[in-house]
Amino acid sequence: MPFSYRDLFLGGSTFCCCLPVRVGVIIMTILGMFFAGILSIVLWFEVSSTIDMTSGERAGFVIAGLVETFLFAASIFGFVGTVVRKQLFVQTYAYIIYFHFILNVGVAIFLLYEVTRFSSTATNKACHDTIKDPQAQEQCTNLLNIATGVYWALTTFVLVAEMYGAIIVTRYVNRLKGQKRAVRVSRMTDDAFKLLPTKGSGYSQLREIPIQPEIHVSPSNSEGGIYEEYDPYREINRAPSTSRQTHEYHGPAPPLEVGYGGGTWTHDEISAEEKSRLQRLDRESGIILDEPQIDEEEADRRRSEVKSSLGPPASKTDVDPLPQYSAASTTSPGHLP
Repeated sequence: MPFSYRDLFLGGSTFCCCLPVRVGVIIMTILGMFFAGILSIVLWFEVSSTIDMTSGERAGFVIAGLVETFLFAASIFGFVGTVVRKQLFVQTYAYIIYFHFILNVGVAIFLLYEVTRFSSTATNKACHDTIKDPQAQEQCTNLLNIATGVYWALTTFVLVAEMYGAIIVTRYVNRLKGQKRAVRVSRMTDDAFKLLPTKGSGYSQLREIPIQPEIHVSPSNSEGGIYEEYDPYREINRAPSTSRQTHEYHGPAPPLEVGYGGGTWTHDEISAEEKSRLQRLDRESGIILDEPQIDEEEADRRRSEVKSSLGPPASKTDVDPLPQYSAASTTSPGHLP
């Protein structure tokens, strides 16, 4: 992985070498609520109680009061968001911290200009014009220079501390984004379907439950009984089927000319084979069917009862017999009786 300054400054999870960034954000929000609350109270009290302010001074106090009030509200948002790990609240607090830091840089530059100008003016008027002793003048000049140095030190410390606080908040925001991204990625992979053990005493409670004895309600233990408990891992030995019929459901149907044993059979041969097979089965099963003998009249009666679209079939008695001629009874056409 290539080196990145962004990951070095904004991608860490600790500050001050070992402390978690979440603890740092909580400390920052508490200090922000404390100092911003006190400053906002003082500024608004000065605006409301001081009457002889100029318009410029009043505008400056009002702007400072608004900034500190917003910082106080943002610190509350940041504290709540850090406790409940709410990214939106922490990110809002981070943006306000950035704005406050940039504003403080501008105010520090302006005040540095004013302090430098006042120091030079005070040195000329208070030290050189008023004091005549050279040693006292030097002491007065050194005192004003010390005041300017103290201001420089305080301003630098405040700006560096606020910048480091902004880095801590940025690290925590990036950490929350990374955690949310990891959760989103885990939901789209196979890890989302894994069963993870829950924290707590769930497993210990399950171990404390006594094992109940097995209860068999079946009156019979014979294999294949209707009351027998089903065991999917037990193999049941079944006898081969004695059925003489074989059905091939998924294969193609054989042609009509193909018989049972292969080759080409006629319909008469198939009928004869089927009748002989049925008679053989009846003999094996002990069933003997004796067909009663019927006379000619009963056959004619049954034949007359057959119904069809062409009507009942004609009986044998309805057909007129043809005359029988013999060779002796024939005469030639020229001899008439």
